[in-house]
Amino acid sequence: MGAPSPGALRWVVNSIEPGATVTTVRRLTGGISSAMHAISVVDAKGRHRRYVLRRWVDSLAHEGPGYVRREARVLEGLERTDIPAPRLLAVDPNGDECEDPALLMSYLGGHVELTPRDPDDWLHQIASMLVRIHHVEIEAPAAESWLNRERLIVPEWSRRPDLWREAFAVIEESPPVSASCFIHHDYQQFNLLWRDERLTSVVDWVWGSTGNPGMDVAHIRLNFSVLYSSELAAQILDLYESMSERTVERWWDVAGLLIYLPGWGGFLQQQAGRRLNVDFEGMHERVEATLHSALRRN
Repeated sequence: MGAPSPGALRWVVNSIEPGATVTTVRRLTGGISSAMHAISVVDAKGRHRRYVLRRWVDSLAHEGPGYVRREARVLEGLERTDIPAPRLLAVDPNGDECEDPALLMSYLGGHVELTPRDPDDWLHQIASMLVRIHHVEIEAPAAESWLNRERLIVPEWSRRPDLWREAFAVIEESPPVSASCFIHHDYQQFNLLWRDERLTSVVDWVWGSTGNPGMDVAHIRLNFSVLYSSELAAQILDLYESMSERTVERWWDVAGLLIYLPGWGGFLQQQAGRRLNVDFEGMHERVEATLHSALRRN
């Protein structure tokens, strides 16, 4: 995705402090739905600061105005909570200055941790942060399902076709009526930043929604299955339920895992970059193992 235009950089400077100078522009690793760049500036007093410019470009530019306004509202709501998230600095929903719909926010230090030295503690912190998110009160749009029912077919590669048919039958039923709360709606390892083995920030809030908390849990279970193992996916479920004192209902768990079909995950190596070599060969088997355990839940 192309670097910000000179006009976009002028907008960044004017939004922060007129007279400041942009020193570096660096594309951030991992983004697949929008152009993310770290912008370093120096002000008139010689102070160096960094910010993040998010732009919705190319095929998503026409939806960008809505995405910008949505994430801006969520970030404004998060400022009243203790959730460590970026702070909103400026918006250009229609791209009047940036040429593309854009949002400017604070830069949060840290890195994406994909190979933790202490996996148990890593999991514990991820589950704990999700519980915190589900406890905050923020007005947000109703969560949209990412499940395309029309494209749900038993995959040709599956050695367990009956497993998929059983899953399809589960979601043919109406979802259980249960309490909703604020959810991240894309809670997964690529949106978590770490420092010194501590989870310090949660980013990418464009899908922040009001919905069933099981949607977040199922999504990270899917992510853990495709990258790591079904055992890790089971552990995060157990930790979340224990910490939150909530039970993730089977319907939401199964529905979230079915997002894997069809062809989900091809972008994972782009997100992981050099931090992790994605094991695509065993991915189907890991997801099926997690789906099997989800279907056996009461």
